[in-house]
Order: sequence, then structure tokens, then C-alpha cells
Amino acid sequence: MIYVEAGTRSLRSFDAQLIFAEQLAARGFNVCIDSEYFPEDPGRGRFYEASKFLADPEEHKAQTVFVLGAEEIDDQLLASLRKKELDPSVPVIATGRFPTQQSYVAAKARLAYALGREVRVMDLTDFQPRPMLAATASPLVSDIRSPSRRPGRALPNVTVVLGSMELDNPETLSCFSRMSSQGGYNLKLIVSGAQNEAIKASPFHDLSTYMYTGLSPLSLAKSTDILALFGKGIAGVRMAAFAVELIATGGVVIDCTEDEALMASGAPALLGPKTPFALDGYLTGQVIGNVAHIAEQAAKSQWMHTVDISRLETAAGLRPKQRKPARAEAKTLFFPTNGVGLGHAQRCAVMAREMPEAAPKMFAAFPSCVPLVRREGIDCIPLVQRIDTKTSADGNDVLTYRRLSAALRDNDTLVFDGGYVFDSVYRVIRERSLSAAWIRRGLWPEGRSRQTMLRREGVFDRVIVPSEAFEELNDAYSFGDHVHYVGPIVRQVEQSSDDKEKLRARLAERFGRSFKQLVVSMLGGGVASDRSAQLQAISSMIEARSDCLHLVVTWPGSTVQPAAFGWKNTHVVQTLEATKLCLVADLVISAAGYNSVLEMLYHRIPAIFIPQSAPYLDDQERRSRAMADRDLCAVITEREFMKLERTVTDCLDHDGTAFYRNALNAFKLPKTGASKAAALLTGLGAKNEG
Repeated sequence: MIYVEAGTRSLRSFDAQLIFAEQLAARGFNVCIDSEYFPEDPGRGRFYEASKFLADPEEHKAQTVFVLGAEEIDDQLLASLRKKELDPSVPVIATGRFPTQQSYVAAKARLAYALGREVRVMDLTDFQPRPMLAATASPLVSDIRSPSRRPGRALPNVTVVLGSMELDNPETLSCFSRMSSQGGYNLKLIVSGAQNEAIKASPFHDLSTYMYTGLSPLSLAKSTDILALFGKGIAGVRMAAFAVELIATGGVVIDCTEDEALMASGAPALLGPKTPFALDGYLTGQVIGNVAHIAEQAAKSQWMHTVDISRLETAAGLRPKQRKPARAEAKTLFFPTNGVGLGHAQRCAVMAREMPEAAPKMFAAFPSCVPLVRREGIDCIPLVQRIDTKTSADGNDVLTYRRLSAALRDNDTLVFDGGYVFDSVYRVIRERSLSAAWIRRGLWPEGRSRQTMLRREGVFDRVIVPSEAFEELNDAYSFGDHVHYVGPIVRQVEQSSDDKEKLRARLAERFGRSFKQLVVSMLGGGVASDRSAQLQAISSMIEARSDCLHLVVTWPGSTVQPAAFGWKNTHVVQTLEATKLCLVADLVISAAGYNSVLEMLYHRIPAIFIPQSAPYLDDQERRSRAMADRDLCAVITEREFMKLERTVTDCLDHDGTAFYRNALNAFKLPKTGASKAAALLTGLGAKNEG
């Protein structure tokens, strides 16, 4: 195991450790960072990056140690080295930029005292006489690769680092907006927190932006062809590492900084305009058509040797272990999420069934979904449910990120079914160069921040929108060739009359009582919206009916209020086969979620809908009203307890369900969309393999 240490402990030196660790890992080495280096408040991006490398020193024996930023050495580093009790055969390589010979000798002496032996100290000034940044612990090196190995793209990806640029001139963002929409290239902006807030509050909030710590420099370089840097100097070590990595791997870097910081370092960059207003003309007129030639000339620069990571590897006696992985058939991984994710998992399972049987596919889902997926014969990686905690609100998503990263490799396909695109999804798509599809069901409530929801849409190759059954509910949130609308995706169950009779008989045996009427309630598990009051009201109505059985049906793992267990005629049933129970029921009372409504519609089951009202969910009231307007169901709001009692009585005692059943049987339903969605996903995977 290679340990990456730092002379001092700060956010700046931690960035240097992360960058160098990822570079070594990309070369095939096993790398870690002592967990004691983890800063108190590293920020979201670093939190994810660090999860790949942080380790307890007692877990791994050091085989090589790199010390970055050795021009400043504090006692914590010396203590860390002593604690590891390194064998004399373990190479220790220290790097730094030493202003004087005396500082070089002092650093070497302090390290030797801590280790009890001499170590190799490399003065980076000897390799890089004109560093990009005057003071940084990072050696700013890279794996030099031929420009011919860069992926070909129909449109080049252009990334602009705003640096210290002020956004007080409204024409600045207008300029970037025109550049983003002109069509000759794909534009991304890298911005600070203040700049990002200014963009989000402006009319140009749809501009595609990254934060400085949103992705690692290596990931940014992998997805960028042309980089333009603005502002005074280079905006920190991460952007300097980004520039070095891009040049070293055949990309083009344009120095638009006020002090021409890149050019001053001797880097083979282009000298660009100092204002963004001239950038578009410069890109289209002089750069985009000549990228290959520019990269070829840059590859001949002597500067390349100054940033070659192999020098440090050679000093440590390391030999690159990078191997080209054996080509296996790319797989499709479904990631259903939101809440416990059962409804999303069921929708994904319907699509997965429609894909060719030979196509490799698997799921990553919360534990409650695993039985649902595995009964379809599909392997499933269990994820960790979110735990409410103030110390690590994103902890479970970091674990999800690590599990997705381990399960996926370059050019696999990720299918995400959910509302908010989590960091784990976004990062793994970028880092693994995945093809990706977003199953984005609509009907977002009024007031929902669509801008936030759609901000990461660009990471997906395809957006597949399962439609609602009624046309007026199919809102369009974004447009483009990547957006595909398919019919409703619903799980359909076949059940004969004989099967229905046998199921009712099994229920009578299971609960030790005969019944003439069966009522099924499916109001959710109390996570999204508390429906305990409605369940109690229904249970109270049924309690007076000796010939009626009431089943409170929930997904396995759902939360059920204890009061639901206190009734003689009411029983709680946790099952994955709720539709089969609904098909034999005399009355169904349900929430109005996407899956529930479609299952009632496509199986022609009369129902009373009580829409959930949680503001972060879809607009269930709007969906159920559209159905009620066509006389296909009854709708009861959360406060209409008297109406609920009247409606239940009408359905059970006065053939009220017959009216809805006749309307349902006469209603022409739209064609389902699972087959079309599966074809789109299969085509996405085939594009990958091609």
C-alpha cells in the first residue's frame, strides 16, 4: 500500500494529497491517505473524493510513502511517520519546493530524525523551474499520454474557469449563454460558490456549471477537450492540476488569465483573449478546427518532461501496474431511489423484464427492494438507507457512490429512476464515462424547484419519461433529442376467476374467519404522508361489519402505526403482491401514486383515492382528480372524514363500485411504454459496445 502524506495539515495540502493519490490509483497502484489528515469541514466534493482513499494506518502496511510539501514540516507529520514504524526497506520519497539550500537540508534532517534513516528528498524546482503556482504542496505531475488516445467527440467539450472574474456586468453571463446555445461546442463553467449563486439568481440559471470541488481534476480532464482559464492567476491547485492533466493527455488549454500565469510557467498553452466576449470567435476561428495539430505540437514540448509522474515513480522504485481490462460485455445497472424506492424498483423491474434476456443487467437498491428484484432473477446490490444524523447527512450517499463505483466500469450503462440526481449518481457517471439514462417521472407539484431538479440533466445521454394515463398530466420539463416520452409503465398481473376464489379462501383460512366483503387499504407506510387518522377511520367503519375483512396492505419494511393492530376486523399485510389482493377485493382505498393509479386503471379495479400531500412528492391530488373527472374513481381529501364514511358505505352497501367499474371497462387506455423504454435502454448499451 502506498501512503500519501503531507508536510502540514490544511485544506490546501489535503487537496494535493487527493490529487496525487488519484493519479497513482489511475496508474494501477493501491493508494491510501491516513484518515487523520481528513479536514474538519472539507466540503461535499472532497468528502466523496476522500472516501476512496482514507484508511486507518493500522489496517494497511506501508510499502511506499510519499511526503508532499516537504518544504514545511510540522510535528504531526513526524509523529505519523514514527507511528507507522516503517521497515528500512520501505522507500520514503519527499517532494517540495525549497527556497534555499538550508531549507532543503533542514527538511531532510527532520525526516531522517523521525525515521532513523536518510530519505530521498526531491526539490521540484529542479524539475519545474517556473511552477504554475508559487506555493503548493502538489507536485503538479501527470501521466503523459498520446493525444491519439483521447476519445473522439462530435462536438468538443469546452470548459471555462471563471477564476476571479466578476459577474457584476450583466453582459458577461449573456455572453456565456450565447456561447452555450450556439451549437459548435458544449460549454461548461467552473465557478466559485458566490459565482454559482449569482448565476442561479440570474436569467441565465440554465448555464451548466461545476463547483471547484465538484469533480476531481482527473475526471474534469477526461470529459474536457478545451480549457480556458480566466481571472488573475490560476484559481488554486485543483485548477492547476486540471490544466496539467489536460495538456498531458492531449487536450488544449487557453491562457486567458490577466497575468498569463500558464504561459509564464512554460506550459504549451495558447495565449487567449482576456475577456470572454472575444472567446467564442477565438474558439471557432482558431482552436476547434486545429485541436489535433495543437495537441501534437504540445506533445513535443520539453515542458512535458517536467510534469511526468514517472520520475517520482522511478525514485520510489515503482513500476506502473495499469492493465487494460479484459473486454467483457457491458452491463446495465438499474438504480431506483427516493424514499425506500419500492415503487421505483418495481418500475425498473418492469423495464428490465422487457430487455433481451441475454443482456447483462443488475440492480443497486435499498434493502427493502432486494426481494422484489431478486424474485425477477436479477442480481441486486443492497444499498444503505439514509440515517437521520446531524454529523453526516450525506454519509449514505457516499457509501452508495463507493458501491456504484465498485460495481461499474467504463462504458457500462447506469439507469437512474428518481427525482433528485444525487451526487453519487452524478459523480460515478462522470468518473466512469458511463452511458446513462434518467427515468424521470413527471407531475411535480406547483412550487417545486424545477431548476434544481433539472440542473444535472446534462449528465444523462437519454431522459426517458413514463407518461401518465391522461394527456393533461404529461407536463414537459425539458426538451431536446435526448428526451423520449413512452407510454405508462405499469406492472400487469394475470389472475383467473378460479385463482381469485382460491385467494379469498386462503385469506379466510389465514385470518381464521369467513367474510363476504373484502376491503384493501393501501395508503402508504407513514413515511411520505401520515395517513394513520384515515386508517383508523376506515378500521372503525369496518369494525361494525361482522362479514367484512379489512386488510391494511403495505410494502415490506414500510412504517405502520401501532394503532392499526388493535382492531378485530383489520389486519396488516406486508406483501409484494398487493395487486393480486386488490383484484379480489370488493373495495380498494389507495393513495394516488403513479404505480397505484395505473394498476387500478389497467386492471379495471374501482377505488377510492386519498392523495398524499407531502410537498416533495408528485402531485397526487392532480392525478386523482383527473381520474375522478372521468368518473373512474372517487377522491377523498385528507380532511374529508365524513365524505370518506359516506363513500365507503355507498361502495359496500349500494353497489357504488359498479358505476366506477363500468366506466373503467369502457375507458380506452393508452398503450403501455415498458417495451419502448427497454428498447431505448438496449440501444444505449449497444452504442456503448460499439
